[in-house]
Formats: sequence, C-alpha cells, structure tokens
Amino acid sequence: MSAEDRALKEIQEKLMAEMAAKQSKEEEVAKELQKIDALVKQLLTNEAWQRLKRVELVKPDLANEVKLYLVQLYTAGRLARRLTDDELKALLAQLSERAKRDFNIRIV
Repeated sequence: MSAEDRALKEIQEKLMAEMAAKQSKEEEVAKELQKIDALVKQLLTNEAWQRLKRVELVKPDLANEVKLYLVQLYTAGRLARRLTDDELKALLAQLSERAKRDFNIRIV
C-alpha cells in the first residue's frame, strides 16, 4: 500500500467514525423527543393531543414550545389533571401572541 492509499483509508475511517457518532446522537435526540411526546400525550385529552399534532404540522416551533411548557408545569407539580382542548386552545393563543412581532413602518 502506498502512502496515499493509507492516507485515504485513514480519512475514510475518520469519516465513518464521525458519521456513526452523528447517527447515535440523532438517535438519542429522537428517543428524548419520543419521551417528551409520551409525557405530553398523558397530560392532554385525546382531542387536545390531536389538535397539538395538527399544530405541529403547521407551526412546529409553537408546538415544541407548548410541549416544553407542559413538561415544565408537570415537573413543577402545577398540572394536576389532563388539559382539555379548550384549555390547549387558550394556551396556544397565549404563546402565539407572545411570539408575534410588532412591525412599525415609518415613512421618512
């Protein structure tokens, strides 16, 4: 084997190791997201869960913010029962209002 072949083989092995590490990290993230989804599903009624999944298709950032908020409420012990669809609607409205930007247009 020439020096070039060895160098190419080393680069290839390094790239393969990086790809494997990236894949394992992605799998860990996917498992964490599944755990969060399972917990949130237990915290919502069926109608509310279905609404949240529909919102997730349109506005994934808002849905993730709602999920994290619900997990925080649950871990703090402030969520004693399952949230209904109407309560989820109110929460979505509250969080989406907070995320809106106010644009001012000045004509100079």
